[in-house]
Amino acid sequence: MNQPKKMRLGALDVFIIAAILVCAVSVGLRIFMTRSSDLDKNVQLDNYIVSFTVAGIRDSSAKNYLKTGTNFYLDENDAFFGTLREGVTVGDAEKYYEMPDGSIVLASNNASGDLYRVDAECSLDVTGKTDADGRFLLGGNKYIGPGKELMIYSKYLSITVLVTDITKVQ
Repeated sequence: MNQPKKMRLGALDVFIIAAILVCAVSVGLRIFMTRSSDLDKNVQLDNYIVSFTVAGIRDSSAKNYLKTGTNFYLDENDAFFGTLREGVTVGDAEKYYEMPDGSIVLASNNASGDLYRVDAECSLDVTGKTDADGRFLLGGNKYIGPGKELMIYSKYLSITVLVTDITKVQ
């Protein structure tokens, strides 16, 4: 008598099953991500003012490119950040140095032309929301808060800013 042959999985069978599973998981993730992004689009965003400082920017750049109405974008993902508000304050950049004896000395900024550096205080009109923990989410999805450094850019300027305050517009 002939014994029936046992069915065994071959390498090709395992590969085909794995490929089918990967495709099914990929389709499921795509559907989930699409639904999640649709939910994010329906979130109500409010208007906020984000205040920040820029340390050691060229005086000519501050005068020429930190103008009211300039749009800024986040460097990390090219997302719109906000529009510069009126009231840019520019002051001399202060540099503190530690001397060999341990004392701290303020060095004056006596350079001229493009070497002359200033510190600027600015604010942007942005949209966002606060989450359940009271943290501000720029655009509803990017956390920023006081003390956070961000790289932002406009058409003619790329700067690193330090967020100092976030206020909801009433």
